[in-house]
Amino acid sequence: MNNFMKRFSAVSCSLGFAVFAALSLLSTATLASTPDGETPANEGVCDPLKGGTGGLYGLCVAYCEAQDLDSFEKEPPRSKILQNYNKKKQAGDPDMPCMQVPCPCWSGAELASIGADGFAMCTAGTNSLQILNTTPGAARQSAEANTSLGAERCRYIDLGASTIRSFRITPEEAQSCFAQVEQACAGF
Repeated sequence: MNNFMKRFSAVSCSLGFAVFAALSLLSTATLASTPDGETPANEGVCDPLKGGTGGLYGLCVAYCEAQDLDSFEKEPPRSKILQNYNKKKQAGDPDMPCMQVPCPCWSGAELASIGADGFAMCTAGTNSLQILNTTPGAARQSAEANTSLGAERCRYIDLGASTIRSFRITPEEAQSCFAQVEQACAGF
């Protein structure tokens, strides 16, 4: 083989390797990407499961975070991961964290509007939690969830919009409503 052919072969090999390496990195980044574009997708929805029943945390990450299902607007797909989670789950373990049951009393926007200007107060009862807008001069606005067994209820009041909703709800809905109010209260 002459010198020209040896140099051409070496350059071709180096160029081919560089293209292969670039494509490999690009495909790895694409595969590691999640629907919301965050890489990695560890958004913390599964963190409360760390140190609990073995395997639940990993299944939660695979189901909720890798698929970006921690939003109330997304309907989780049926999957073997959820079935395996429910099989491993023991008494006292929570349901899959990203499986949210909507609260029938308010929308996310209505709940977020309570105290959006920075004035809100939260009060807790034995099995209830309420967030109340305390803006001086504003019309009464509040959301409340009660998880008492047999008395599960949610209530939303916005007197400025002439809206009052109060419902008897399922225990699952009560837990979801309570969690939503709890999250809203955490901001104050």
